[in-house]
Amino acid sequence: MQESEIIILEGSNFFRQYLVYSILSGRRISIRNIRPYDDSPGIKDFEYKLLSLIDLITNGSEIDINKTGTQVDLSPGTLQGGSFEFQCGTERCISYFLEPLIFLAPFCKIAINGNLKGLTNVPDEISVDAINSTWLPVFSRFVPTDDDLYLKINARGFLPDGGGSVTFCSPIKKNLRPVQFVKPGKICKIRGLAYVCKVSPSIASRMIEGAKKMLHGYISDVYITIDQRKGPQGGLSPGFGIFITASTTEGVSYFGEAMSNPKDSQKVQLIPEEIGAEAAKRLLNEIYKGGCTDSSAQALATTFMTLCDKDVSKFLCGPLSFYCVHTMRNLRLFFNHTFKLDELWKLEKKEFDEEKKRRCTGSEDKCLLTCVGIGYYNINKILI
Repeated sequence: MQESEIIILEGSNFFRQYLVYSILSGRRISIRNIRPYDDSPGIKDFEYKLLSLIDLITNGSEIDINKTGTQVDLSPGTLQGGSFEFQCGTERCISYFLEPLIFLAPFCKIAINGNLKGLTNVPDEISVDAINSTWLPVFSRFVPTDDDLYLKINARGFLPDGGGSVTFCSPIKKNLRPVQFVKPGKICKIRGLAYVCKVSPSIASRMIEGAKKMLHGYISDVYITIDQRKGPQGGLSPGFGIFITASTTEGVSYFGEAMSNPKDSQKVQLIPEEIGAEAAKRLLNEIYKGGCTDSSAQALATTFMTLCDKDVSKFLCGPLSFYCVHTMRNLRLFFNHTFKLDELWKLEKKEFDEEKKRRCTGSEDKCLLTCVGIGYYNINKILI
């Protein structure tokens, strides 16, 4: 094979996207200079596990890692899917492995029914709860029917020992439908979950109290439940945290989450009231950003907009995240596909004074994404 036929990529950033887009586009890639100057150069254990997962759900993929681990070559095969059980380890959250699965799931030959084991909640990483509450609603807008789509937390797992278990099931589709979603609606309710495992149940009530104090005065419909788990369902390590979502009249979900640091962490431990308040602050920040999706799911929306039928898709996002910007660059690289970006405030015809405009619309950096899909079809689906 000639060198020009391979897409040459540099570094370990966006490693998951490189693998996913290579499989979807059928283009070979070579990822080079992966941490060449680190004390332990090359791919990490969690990246090796991700490659194992890709090999598990595909048929005919060829993965080549050089001796130092600083270069990974992938020749993609066909998406197989099916039922499987996978150990994700304790370096990264299960959500790290769920992200590529969600991107690839609709285009498999057999519907995915996977059981992933590892960490369900990790500080400063998107949790499985967030994937369930904010990513799957975006997924459902592009997939015509989602009867078989669900994500269930069987057991929670915290650092350092894990012990969590998650079941993910997804339908397979021939194609994705275009979406025009530009009205996020108004916040109508706030729901939450305070989870505690192998610690005192009173901590959950204290987190809820801290969150409600922060949310007091914004909306009256606030309801936060307690998820207390013992034994195998509580994992192998103690931990606690709170997850809060805000839903709009149009079905948009935003989330905010905070949790305790691991027992062997050098960071200062926050008291439960501070954790509850921090989760509420993060939720309010996401609400202020606005848009028709949480900022964490922008990459999913842009990818599915690219892959949907050859028709116009429009999606209103808040301020574009760093990850979303690079997602669009990778989509241009693999699929030669671009977006039209419009600043929302320039499109609005009504004149507001500055204070009223700020109160009505939140962030002024909202962005309207417009594109025509490439008409991607699932060639792996079995025809009956």
